[in-house]
Amino acid sequence: MDHIVGIARCSSYDREETASALALAADRAGGLPQVTSGEVLIKANLLSPSEPELAVTTHPEILRAVIGELRRQDGDIKVHIADNPGYIFTGEDALFSRTGVGELGKIGGVTVGILADKGVRAVKSQGFRVLDTAMISGRYLDSPYCVNASKLKTHVETEITGCIKNIFGTSDTSTRKKCHNSTSQKRLAEAIVDLFQIRPPEFNVLDAVVGMEGDGPSHGAPRHLGFIIAGRNALAVDWAAAVIMGYRDPLEVPLFAAAAARGIGPARRDEIVLNGADWDELPAAGFKKSSGLVRLFPTFLRGLAHRLVAISPRLVRGECVRCGICKKVCPADAISDEVSDGKRYPHIDTRRCVSCLCCHEMCPTGAMRAHKNLLARLAASSRS
Repeated sequence: MDHIVGIARCSSYDREETASALALAADRAGGLPQVTSGEVLIKANLLSPSEPELAVTTHPEILRAVIGELRRQDGDIKVHIADNPGYIFTGEDALFSRTGVGELGKIGGVTVGILADKGVRAVKSQGFRVLDTAMISGRYLDSPYCVNASKLKTHVETEITGCIKNIFGTSDTSTRKKCHNSTSQKRLAEAIVDLFQIRPPEFNVLDAVVGMEGDGPSHGAPRHLGFIIAGRNALAVDWAAAVIMGYRDPLEVPLFAAAAARGIGPARRDEIVLNGADWDELPAAGFKKSSGLVRLFPTFLRGLAHRLVAISPRLVRGECVRCGICKKVCPADAISDEVSDGKRYPHIDTRRCVSCLCCHEMCPTGAMRAHKNLLARLAASSRS
């Protein structure tokens, strides 16, 4: 089947412009599926309590525009905006106030909250490739209608954060740690697809007005791109995002290849109907990709490359606030306390570290850097 993707240009987060562009992208994608009953869940990307200008989270004006589009069907639709943030050690007030999402809760019939506020439930294997059981938020499982409102960003592990990766946030911390504690990039990708296939969203919106380049998803740099993308198939929307980011073949990204192999979305570009732009209009010149470098090597060398082209966390003590978050999020329990000059700093046991870079992703100050060894730096230089 053809997968329809709608795309609209949007130069800023001006409220009227964003609403108009979102409506146009949705219409070009065939329109939102009809809401037949119950509350609509908007699964946003609320990774951390970060200001919208940092491009870490879905911009609140995108979410406001989604609400408006839903209410074109029925002005009385109730909407709940939620996520299970990776930054689980900060109160909800800070999360919602800094991201600007809290203001949306003042709209009549709209609520905001943590996705796991109704608990989590065990979901056993449904053709899983990596996970035996996944703990998933009950609210997400029970929602009759979900709009997946994600943010276009790079990611030091999965290369791209988009619609498929955004559903990773429906799981609890223990499940996410299992996924991250993987032996290879491919295994992590398969685990994320395991989670995605449990309950695919009814519609997908990608905030690509301002995305993130470099070493995302937390500490990259904002990059103006000027698009809103929409569609019923998450992989098809992500495919357009990958082209914007400069991937000639999006299936080079292990996460996308794993999803396509399971029939979750298109396996070729000609299976996608792109409405609103031509493919050659999309690439952002000079876009800085993440440090996912292993894919540059021939397949038969990638096992060796995983060992030789190393990207690992390294602490910059001068920027460390000793909050302990890195220790709490480490899936391999590779971080312990070390006393230096009378102060406790995190210490990484390199023998146990699996280089998942969760500590880098969750570090509030960016003190945990994604450090490239010499071969990785050479590969990155060659890539650029």
